[in-house]
Amino acid sequence: MWEIEISNIAGIRNGTVTFQEGANTVQASNWQGKTSLIIAIKTILLGSATSATLTNGADSGYIRLQTPHKEYDCRLERTGGAVQLDGETYLDKERHQVAAELYAFLDESNTVRTAVREGNDLTPHLIEPLRREDIEGQITKLKSKRETVQTELNRAEKAAEKLPSKIEQINSVESKLSELQTELDNLEGDPSDTGEEEELREELKQARRKREQVNQRINRLEGKINSLKSQIEEKEKRLSSLSIPSESNLSENLSKNRSKLREINQEIETLEALYNATNTVLDGDHLDLLADIDRQIDDDYLSCWVCGTDTTRDTVENRMEEISEMIADRRDRHSELQTTVSDLEERKNDIDQKRREKTQLKENLDRLRTGLTDSKGEISAAKSELEEHTENVENLENKIEETDDRRKSLEKEIAQNEAELGSLQDKKDSLEKRAEECDNLEKEVNKISDRIETLRSRRQDVIESARIAFDRALEDVVTKFNPSFEKARLEKYIDESGRITRLELIIVRDGREISVDALSEGEVELIGFITALAGYEAFDVADQVPCILVDDLGGLASEHIHTLMKYLEKRTNYLVSTAYPEAGEFNANVISPADWDVVSDDIEQPA
Repeated sequence: MWEIEISNIAGIRNGTVTFQEGANTVQASNWQGKTSLIIAIKTILLGSATSATLTNGADSGYIRLQTPHKEYDCRLERTGGAVQLDGETYLDKERHQVAAELYAFLDESNTVRTAVREGNDLTPHLIEPLRREDIEGQITKLKSKRETVQTELNRAEKAAEKLPSKIEQINSVESKLSELQTELDNLEGDPSDTGEEEELREELKQARRKREQVNQRINRLEGKINSLKSQIEEKEKRLSSLSIPSESNLSENLSKNRSKLREINQEIETLEALYNATNTVLDGDHLDLLADIDRQIDDDYLSCWVCGTDTTRDTVENRMEEISEMIADRRDRHSELQTTVSDLEERKNDIDQKRREKTQLKENLDRLRTGLTDSKGEISAAKSELEEHTENVENLENKIEETDDRRKSLEKEIAQNEAELGSLQDKKDSLEKRAEECDNLEKEVNKISDRIETLRSRRQDVIESARIAFDRALEDVVTKFNPSFEKARLEKYIDESGRITRLELIIVRDGREISVDALSEGEVELIGFITALAGYEAFDVADQVPCILVDDLGGLASEHIHTLMKYLEKRTNYLVSTAYPEAGEFNANVISPADWDVVSDDIEQPA
């Protein structure tokens, strides 16, 4: 239930109302506070989105709403002739407030109902919530993100294009190294050198080569260590930020609720089978096949075809109604259990995923830390080895007095080419790694583009949804209310680019299009409600606010008011409507303002 407490709002000085799920009808004569209650409800649901009024002469007032899940409190203060509103209201997003006021709060001032009465263009009212969604802003952000990803994709594609050239460079340097090494080997084999000098030069050459190789290894290890540290830091941050909820009984609760869901399904199937079979016997006039019937004026008397007990057709039909209620109760329970199972499954999947991610992070950290330790050990050993090779080279150079420019030049060139070869290999590895990202980046670009296209078509989709909802609702109206017109539709007008520019209300009577002015007041009101409900469906308003408010139904006949209430009741959790006593009894939670303190003697105060 919803409970609302009102103080000094419009024509109500003090009043308390309890709304039950389903239909709620405030039934009273004029000046008893019916419309004031609707104003109060709109205020607590919309806040600043509605024009709430304080009771004449009052400096402050409030509305307090208690729902099954939360309490909302809204206060009004008169300051300097203006009314200030403060507190927490039910809807806090502007686009939800706008959609609710347009399509769920169907009082006399409702914009859609007014536009239908006056024959105005309905398009602005059916797309108004779209303007509050800032679709263009969302598209701009997505475009910026796509440009960033596209830039990364371009880099990856360029890396893939550069890779063959880099491999060719590596082959060229390796070939040149081979030639230089051959020339150096020939120089080392000159017979003019003494055996000792040749041995020293060979030893010096090997020492320099080893020193250069060790130095390159140190450089690569330093780069590897920095990379490992960076990866470890990143994964440690992710691991520390990863929080796994602790729900020890989650699997057990999920299993229990799944079992309950299956039991409810079986009960529904059993009850429906019983109901349908009995209903077939009753509706198909097949009672004569199963029982002897004594048809009398007040009722049909028969013996039960199952147990043989004497009974009446009314008794059987009453029992059928009880079975129908049992089916409805179990369907409600089935819906609740389905929601519970879905929530439990979602939480379980989330926890499992986070546990897998945590395990993977720990395994990766162990591997990276092991690699870091090993690399530190390698670089320490390499530095010690470098010192040994450096010292050995210096000793050998001191022993050799004669220098061979060409030999030194060759050795230097070989060392440079070896260094260049190492650098080229590193660049090739980097290019290969970046090129491997092409597929994922391309998929990301396509995904963002699809989202942009979805947003671009949002306006068209909403308008089309509104048209379809209007057509469905009209079929019900023609069936339930039997108006003088046989057709009505929202005609769409499309520009050269295929974009829907506006919607026009078309009404057909006796095969001819007519204007709203040709309809009765009640028929105009019905069209207004249908149009508002089209927006209600198109923008999923039922998911945002669980109630529909209806006021000022003076244009509808009593039987049509009752039919409309039954029709609207199916579309919301809470239907709140006003009615005069002349409308007759309602199958609803009827609310009487008799206990309210209202301003009934102030004729200027709205009722």
